[in-house]
Amino acid sequence: MADAVLAGALAVACLLEIVAPRLVPGVGEVVGSRPVLLVTSLAAASALAARRRFPLTVLCVVVGAMALQQMLTTPTGGLVLLLVAMVAAYSSSAYATPARGAVAGAVIVVGAAAIGENAGDWAFIAVVLGGAWLVGYVVMQRSTELRGVREDNRDLAARLARAADKREEAQRRPPTSPTPEEVSALTTREVEVVRAIARGMSNAEIAGDLVISEWTVKTHVASILRKLGLRDRAQVVVAAYESGLVAPGGRGVRGLPPTGEHRPE
Repeated sequence: MADAVLAGALAVACLLEIVAPRLVPGVGEVVGSRPVLLVTSLAAASALAARRRFPLTVLCVVVGAMALQQMLTTPTGGLVLLLVAMVAAYSSSAYATPARGAVAGAVIVVGAAAIGENAGDWAFIAVVLGGAWLVGYVVMQRSTELRGVREDNRDLAARLARAADKREEAQRRPPTSPTPEEVSALTTREVEVVRAIARGMSNAEIAGDLVISEWTVKTHVASILRKLGLRDRAQVVVAAYESGLVAPGGRGVRGLPPTGEHRPE
C-alpha cells in the first residue's frame, strides 16, 4: 500500500512537470514531445508500486523508460524522474538478494551512460544512483543481521519459556513413590543396595559390606534409579522409606528379606 501511494505521488509530480511545468520549481518550458514524456514518465513512476516484490525488474523499467525518453525526445530536466530512479536504485539492493543486487549495480552503471547526454551527465547520474544503491545495500545487510538476531532471541525466549513451564510443573507435582510393581522388579542384591544407601553408606562401604566390587555397586545403583524412575541417591533414600523397603530402625518389611539374606537375582 505504501509503495502504491509513493508511486502515485511521483506519477502526479511527473504529470505536473509535463503539463504544468510552471507549478514545479526548477522546471523550464517543455520542448519535447509531451505524449512521449507522459508515457515514459508514468511508466517509470508507476513501476515503483512493485519495487519490493520485483526490485531488479522495476529498476530496469525505470532506467529503460528514462533512456527511451532521452532517445526519443528532450527530457524536462526536472528532478522528479531522478528521484524515481534513486528510489528504484535503492530498492534494487535493499530488497534483493546479493546476487541480484550486484546485477542491479551493473544496470545502474550502463543505464547512466544511456540516460546522460554527455560524460558529465553520465558521471553525475552514476554517482547519484550508485549512492542510493549503496545505501540500500547497507540497509539490506543490516536488516539481514537484525532478522538473524530476532530469530535467535525468539528461539531463546521459547526455550526459556519451555524451561520455566517444566520447572513450574515439576514444582507443582508432588514427589511420587515407586509403585509396588517397580519395587518388585528389584533383585535381592538391589534391595540390599537400596537399604545400604538408606543407611547413608557410600559405594565403597556398600562394596565392602556386600563383598562385591565398587564398580558392581555403581551398576546396581544405576539399575535401581532406572527401575524406580529416580534421579539420585537422595530420592532412593526417600523411596526406600516410603515404599517400605526400609522401616525406621533399618529393618526390612513387607515380606522382603532382611539385609544379609539373598534370593537368586
